[in-house]
Order: sequence, then structure tokens, then C-alpha cells
Amino acid sequence: MRISNQLAAAFISAMVSQSTATPVSDTSMGSLIRNVGAQQCYYPPNAVCSEYMIPLKITSEDLVFNFIQWDNNFALEQFFAVASTRAAAGYPTVIGGSKNVTRDVEIAASFCTPKSPSGKEKEVILATHGIAAGREHWNSAYKPETYNFVRILCPSQFHGTSMLTPCNLQVQHAIDDGYSVFFYDRLGCGLSTKISGYDSQLSNQVVVLRELASLVRSGKYTGSVGVPAKLALMGFSFGSYIVQTTIAETPDITDSVVLTAIELDVAKGVNANGLVRSFMPLIASSLSEKRFGELDTGYLTWRDVWAMSLNYFHYPDFEIAAAQYTEDKKQAFSIGEFLTFPSGNLDSSSYTGSALTITAETDYIVCDGWCPGIYKDPAVDYFANASALVRHLVPNTSHNINFHKSAPETYKFILDFLRENL
Repeated sequence: MRISNQLAAAFISAMVSQSTATPVSDTSMGSLIRNVGAQQCYYPPNAVCSEYMIPLKITSEDLVFNFIQWDNNFALEQFFAVASTRAAAGYPTVIGGSKNVTRDVEIAASFCTPKSPSGKEKEVILATHGIAAGREHWNSAYKPETYNFVRILCPSQFHGTSMLTPCNLQVQHAIDDGYSVFFYDRLGCGLSTKISGYDSQLSNQVVVLRELASLVRSGKYTGSVGVPAKLALMGFSFGSYIVQTTIAETPDITDSVVLTAIELDVAKGVNANGLVRSFMPLIASSLSEKRFGELDTGYLTWRDVWAMSLNYFHYPDFEIAAAQYTEDKKQAFSIGEFLTFPSGNLDSSSYTGSALTITAETDYIVCDGWCPGIYKDPAVDYFANASALVRHLVPNTSHNINFHKSAPETYKFILDFLRENL
């Protein structure tokens, strides 16, 4: 992947100068599913689900950062203090060039398809989550009838029983609507391979998605569905920028894209300095050795649920319990992801499939808190040759679209779009 130097410089200067795998499990319970099931153990009662550890050999052109790696939070805070307050003083850029890197990695993934085939199950949605999340972003165990895109069983702890019981199936989410869904832990997240937080960045995440999309399109990890008839790539936040960069570089890789929690006018929308100050990031392992002890100091997280809520939620348009659930399930994010998330080549004018871009009205991260004036452009130019382009603004919602009260309506909008355009 070749990162757009102009766009990367614009964003980072604002910040700093300002193969074949065996299924881990199917629907049967074994020792491996119990290990994996610490994160992924609830699936739709009307679906057949499998989990995989997928080996990949990836080669990416990664940015090399020239700042000194920190070993404590004081050094980290000083880095951000300089980055966010002394840009005008000529503080040198952190980009020290780029290099090609080849890695052997494993990606943890899930695939769910309806138990009762209708033909639509051959239309597969491949979902990529954002920063500080895992694949359960799509597969919520909290109130799945409201927040789960894949559509799962309600977990026992929310029903006061040791038996799994079905949720209200009136809400039409992906499996209910007949689609199959492939969703995975991004590199560095969940059960996937952990590389250094100083190395994990947009470029290698794009290559992972490209490889997974190719494998899914060939029918490698789609079970009885075989070779899909259609493929849609869906992203959330950083995952949407990964998808956008992927189709800019490989426009024929998918038939449709769904980009959520994204604004493509990076220069106008992203307040990088404000984001640093509001996230108040710390070294993840310093906050929880038990959860993040295996990660190096390049992996960060915000301090608490309130710092997260400032960036991800808009009160009172969410349940406090939903915000707490996302806090409890959060993953660490890498400094490399944080510095590069909107820095790829976003111009997808060679892409000819359909596209849906969804932006939340009060998204603090991609619109500095107010999106109505900027959410439409430059999508119209980036998708100049798309077969269809729909731009949707979600009212009474901030960045974490999947966990606001509006989630069911947003999911319906996505599935209606795919029904018409995939």
C-alpha cells in the first residue's frame, strides 16, 4: 500500500508538527471454542456460525516514525503535549520515511450464515471494526435485539438463567434479513496477532482486509455458502477508512461498500488536537496489566468511560449501560493507528460498485461535533463512478453508531440499501 503523502502530512502535521485454516469451532462446543468464546460465544439461533484462525503473509509499505518510544505515561503525555500545542513552533514531523515490511500473522474471524437458506445467504457482508474495539462490535452481547448487527442470542447474564434464550426476533438485523456476515479481529486486536503498537497502522490493516476479502470471495471461509454471489465491505470508524483506502487501491475487490462513522473531508472535519486532549490516552498496560499486559507501550487507551463517552456518545441519546458495556469490552489502540487513520488514499473514483456513507449528526471525532454542513463532500467526487451513492446523516447520534438508541433504524437503513444496491 502506498500512503498518500500529501494527506498523511496534512493529518500528522496537524497532530505532531502540530492460505488455508481449520475452523476453530463450528456450532459444537469444544476446548477451543471455550478459549475463543471468552469474546465470541453468542450467535444467532437461526444461524450456523464458525470461527477461524486465518494465517496470512502480508507485505505493506509502512510509515516509519522518528519519535522516541516511551516507557511511561509521563513521556507519553509529554509527546502529546508537544504534538498538540507546539505545532506552530516548527516541531519536526514524526514521519521518518517508509519501508516495505513482510509479516506472518493470524487473524481471528467469525462467519455466520442463516440456517434456512433463501439464496440471499450467498450475499456476504465483510465487516471491519474501528479503533479500541474487537469483532464483537458487530456482535454485541448487550441487548442484541437493539445493538447487535449480526443478530445473536441473548447472553445468560442478562436473563438470570444458565440457559441461553432467544431475544426478540422482530428486529431485522443481518442474519434475520438473510445475509451472511464475516467479521474479524483486526491485526493487534482481540485474538488476532499482536504486532508492536509502533508498527500497527493503516497500511498493514488495509493489506489484511484486502487478503481477507480475496479469500472470502473465493469461498475459503464461507462454509456451506461456497463462493459468494456478492460481497459488501462494511466498516466502522477506523474500519471505514481501511475500507475506503482498500477500494481506492483495489476498486474491483467488492460489489458494495458501507462506511459508517466516517467523514471524507478530513481537513475540514477532523480536529486532531481536540481528539488528543479529549481522549487523554495512557499506556494501556498501565491501566490494566491483566487485560493489556501482553501489549507494548505503543498500545494506548483512554482513561475511563467518561473520556470515551465524550468522543463516542451524545447524551441523552444512548443508554448509560450501553456506554459502560463498550467501555468494558474495549480493546487498546495503537499509536500507529491513531496517527494514520485518515491518511490513506481516499479517492475511490475508479470504484464502480455501490456506496453508502453514514455519518452521525454530532460525531465529535470526524466532524468536531457537528456534521450537517460537511458530511456530503467530497464523497460525491470520490465516488464519481459508483453505480449508486447514498449519503446518510443519523440524527441524535454521535460516533459510536452501533450503540446509540438509533442503532436499529441505522441497521435497517443499511440493509435497505444493500437490498436495493448489492
